[in-house]
Amino acid sequence: MKININELETVLNALLTELREQNGAEIDIEKEDFYWAVPQENLYNPYEKPQELMLGQLSDDLEHLHKLATHELPTVNNDFVKLSAIFQIIGYKDTLTSYEPANQLK
Repeated sequence: MKININELETVLNALLTELREQNGAEIDIEKEDFYWAVPQENLYNPYEKPQELMLGQLSDDLEHLHKLATHELPTVNNDFVKLSAIFQIIGYKDTLTSYEPANQLK
């Protein structure tokens, strides 16, 4: 299985554009901060139930991503993990109403 970076960028840009149009420049997630995370070695192993969970914090993730955006930190692979936690809370909240993604992706 391969991930097409160009397609990923196209979808991400379309989603962010629609998110901004429907919600403005910010989304309030004040009520949610801490979240459960599965250790990396267990995340993609469906044959064994994880024996432990880790606690992540959205405010820490956002602070880290802000430092990336302002070039205070260099980017590394783990930044995708922090970004995915932010995308996950956005995905679970009712931030987007129905729209035609096929039209957005052209």
